[in-house]
Amino acid sequence: MSVERNISSGLIEAGFAKMTRLNVVIAPWLTIGETADRLKESQQRQLERFAHELFVLHPNGTIFWFAPDITPLYRERAFFETLLSTASYLSYQRLGTLVVTDEMIWVSHRLVEEFIRDDDGSILLSVHARVMTYLNGQVLAHYHGVLEQVFISGAWHRPWINGTLKNELERGIADGLFCRELRDGESFVTLTDKGFQLYEACRDDLEQCGYLKLREQLMRTAVFTNMDDYEPMMDQMNPIIHQNRRLLLNLSGIDRGMKVLELGCGAGALTLDDGLCNLVAPTGHVVATDPSIGMLERAKQKREKYDARNVEFRQAAAEDLPFSDETFDAVIGFLFLHFTDIPKALREIQRVTKPGGTFSTLYGLHFSSTQSFFMEWFEPVFTSALMVRMPHVMPNEDFVPSVAGEYFTEFTCNTEEFVIDLSNVEHTVKFFVEAGPMANLGHLPWRARHELFDELIRRGYMIKEKYGENSMKLIDRGQWFHGVVRK
Repeated sequence: MSVERNISSGLIEAGFAKMTRLNVVIAPWLTIGETADRLKESQQRQLERFAHELFVLHPNGTIFWFAPDITPLYRERAFFETLLSTASYLSYQRLGTLVVTDEMIWVSHRLVEEFIRDDDGSILLSVHARVMTYLNGQVLAHYHGVLEQVFISGAWHRPWINGTLKNELERGIADGLFCRELRDGESFVTLTDKGFQLYEACRDDLEQCGYLKLREQLMRTAVFTNMDDYEPMMDQMNPIIHQNRRLLLNLSGIDRGMKVLELGCGAGALTLDDGLCNLVAPTGHVVATDPSIGMLERAKQKREKYDARNVEFRQAAAEDLPFSDETFDAVIGFLFLHFTDIPKALREIQRVTKPGGTFSTLYGLHFSSTQSFFMEWFEPVFTSALMVRMPHVMPNEDFVPSVAGEYFTEFTCNTEEFVIDLSNVEHTVKFFVEAGPMANLGHLPWRARHELFDELIRRGYMIKEKYGENSMKLIDRGQWFHGVVRK
């Protein structure tokens, strides 16, 4: 078992790395929208045709870590879900929309064909099977078994499926992974001990290779992309947010004529509303970046209102900046660093900044509030038995100071408390749990995530009635940072 596990782990890690290089993803949930229809029927049929074509051209693909006799139905479904995921991901990454485009469907077909060309899709099928085995085990472990018809439908854990999971159920039973159990005259599907061990192995492999981290990042960024009310929401939650942005600008020492990189610009609040573009005018230049194209599109629309011709918006993640070494005089960002892999982000900031250049930011710290109303409201999150497996989204107070010396010759790092207004219940749940500092829900299956959101909204209104709107003020902490890069 250990030899087989080592082989499968190495295969999954190598396969996921290759998928990442080619922008091939397995994330079909990206097409599941709450309001807009993200996939037309004609596009569904086109993807099905492409999947069948790949199945015919590559008939010998197998799953390396499992029995080789996978069904044709499973093979074709894996190709379809990968095509669908990749088209959705590319539409989002390149065009800033979660609605799948025809162009990206064709691009996804080319990329997936390139990925599977050398091995008839065996690596893709092996990674896909690991992901789906994890999702199947996750829902059964979380609910301690589900109704057979619910499992077969995929509604609670794989709502994007085209067809049913009946064959997967029967195969899992034959292999000793699942069993049927009668409860009050109804048939439930549960995990066997063997099935639970396989689920844990899949989870560990996907965590180690980075798939689970990518999944959470995509879910969080997708929420930001659709968050048209982000700036009004932030203004309501933090009434002095504009004052804090201007304080950051003062801390930065940015001046006219400088070339400045802004990270995590969102819809352009610091860039435009609070005056970064004016600080460097008339001869300076601002390159403002954000990983969410949806946010960038809103920022570009706002730029027209300000006639800010010295501002350029670019899609980029702080951990992978598309700029040459020593390009910028200064780097700045407001409330973005805590959402990044901080050492990677600081390394990139150091690389793209000129000698003597600076980096300035304000970022959030790990949530440690014990206020009664907040603990009572979010008790379902804090008491989740599996939360202990997930790393903190936010850094603790000592983390940035402990690593900053590697990237900065000198720096200041000061902690401050802030008051956040949580009286708007829907905004609070959306920001904190769906997209923000508590968005650490990778251990929950699809249905359970949405059950949690609904439950927190319900509890929020109960808390509001119990404590009163004026009492729903959270004391939170953040750190101001300013440093001179080390060269």
